[in-house]
Amino acid sequence: MLYKIFLTLLVIITMPTFSFAQLGNEASSDQPIEISAGQALEWKQKDLQYIARGDVIITQGKATIKADTVVADYREGKQSKTEIWRLTATDNVIISDAENIITGDKGVYLIDGGIATITGSNLKFTTPEQVITATEKMEYATDKGTATAIGNAKVVQGKDTLTSSRLNVYFKKDDNGKNALQKIDAVGRVKIVTPDETLTGDSGTYNAENDTATINGNVKIIRGANTLEGARATVNLTSKISKIFGNEKTGGRVKGVFFPGSTPTTQSEEQQ
Repeated sequence: MLYKIFLTLLVIITMPTFSFAQLGNEASSDQPIEISAGQALEWKQKDLQYIARGDVIITQGKATIKADTVVADYREGKQSKTEIWRLTATDNVIISDAENIITGDKGVYLIDGGIATITGSNLKFTTPEQVITATEKMEYATDKGTATAIGNAKVVQGKDTLTSSRLNVYFKKDDNGKNALQKIDAVGRVKIVTPDETLTGDSGTYNAENDTATINGNVKIIRGANTLEGARATVNLTSKISKIFGNEKTGGRVKGVFFPGSTPTTQSEEQQ
């Protein structure tokens, strides 16, 4: 028969914050960690581990980790305080706070370095404004406020999408103290799709403050039947105005193919 076991670690976790992925603002180090499990909770004192199995829920403040199994590695700190230094969650992993949700098959959080790594299928990082997905892994550095999505990485924001082999995402605190998107660096097979056009290139950067993206290397802009090719392009996702540039070092020119009856708003400039 399944039974519910509750264990509250009535200790002070001596780390900057207890957080998993983007949960650093939702739990404070002086709050207890509560671990509950639907099947069993094992305390392996020799191995310095807590192992929770079956419908595991770990909470501290507003931060929550859910998984089929969670292993908490700890060490004995000063004044006999227990310091949990690593959390490993496996199968049906859901990490959440008041605003954000992260899902995957396995999550490993190294508390000392503030690094979370999520792997497996259904990798998804959902914020109030964006949905970030990947097929290989996601990493989040809680102290730095940076996330990395690797393998068919994709960001969806409203009707616009950005895909790449690798996305480096940077957050910063807004006026309310919440993490807000600052910029995204895309490396490898970059593609931006808006309701009006599609842009492709080798690398790119999206700046959230002015809602503008810059694409570099083998750039192509497709708008309806019309196409433009160049070395660099910028697109303002608010004004819907795009510009494409030639290569200023080699003198490479912008090339375009336009069809009668089309009215593109894209601007081109050579050797800018």
